Amino acid sequence: MDDAIDLFASQLAQKNFASASATLKQLLKQNPEDSQVQILVARFHFATGKPDQAETIYRRILRSETQNKLLTQARQGLKAIEDAEIQARRDRMAISMAKAGSKGLAFLAIQPVAPDARKAIAEKLARIFRIDNYTAQSQIPSRYQRIFRIGLLGELSSYGEELCAAGVPAIWVSLDSIAKISVYTVDYFKLTDIHHLHAVCGEEEVTFDLSEIKRRVVGQIPTFGEIVTVNAKHKLVRKDDILDQIRICDLHLSKRNCILRFHEGQYQFDRGMQLEVHQTLKHIAPTVQERWAALTKWFDQSLTSLPNSVPIYDEFVPFAEMSIDFPEFLKELTSHIDLERQKPSLWDNCFQLYSGSIFQTES
Repeated sequence: MDDAIDLFASQLAQKNFASASATLKQLLKQNPEDSQVQILVARFHFATGKPDQAETIYRRILRSETQNKLLTQARQGLKAIEDAEIQARRDRMAISMAKAGSKGLAFLAIQPVAPDARKAIAEKLARIFRIDNYTAQSQIPSRYQRIFRIGLLGELSSYGEELCAAGVPAIWVSLDSIAKISVYTVDYFKLTDIHHLHAVCGEEEVTFDLSEIKRRVVGQIPTFGEIVTVNAKHKLVRKDDILDQIRICDLHLSKRNCILRFHEGQYQFDRGMQLEVHQTLKHIAPTVQERWAALTKWFDQSLTSLPNSVPIYDEFVPFAEMSIDFPEFLKELTSHIDLERQKPSLWDNCFQLYSGSIFQTES
């Protein structure tokens, strides 16, 4: 058997895989359960581009064997697999970083994972980023996507492609790609017929068919300011708090690479198309909230009548609560939102990031 093992090693070193395979088959026929032969099988798998199968054998030997020689060979085999994986990752990264735009800022996010898949996904995430399984599992979201890393587009796109290839649901979006989307602030809409609208945006006007809307992104943006309250010692104190929640909506016109954006703090309800408003109090003018509800209802009904459904993305708040932890990254983004505020807020930038990333990943 020793002669056959030496012959196999020589054939494998010379990359004579056909001869090595024939020698290995003979060894397996004579000693199918022998751990030394199984290590040769693992080496053959690794040499012929099947590292996963090789790793399975090496790990099985580590669990079942006690001989130091065999354990050492199994550990060396795993180390070779790991080294090859790291080198391949570096090579892919170098290619990705050589592409145009690779030096721009981007984020990599993990998409929600079903509870029964968390363990397997965490193991893959841990392996790719070389972190422990516990840390990896804590980064796997169950309901909303989670920003996992901020960095250069070239680096994150390389990681993202590797994650997706391994079955880990991930997206990556650059700030440059979001910046290339034209954003129009809508003052009001004018209705020409049942399917065509004019969006009046300052001195510009965008005429479009309702069928051009590919998705709606909605949310509420808080405005902050100083309020006076009573503390535990019954003394008046000033503190920053939420003053209001402003409803906002984006219409994505993907083929035009543009977003039509409007919010209740700026939309001119008295101009353009006039809608029937459900009022709680009939003897006074309808409130902004009631008018916004009427506008939302009109879009609900109009878009529902189209042949293709128009999805609504409404998970902005959890996204913002997560992304607000990256202030320097958010500051690199132009929000395209003009709200009257006592104090500036990065929530505007969060909404631009949320809507822009949906635009780029779903288009």
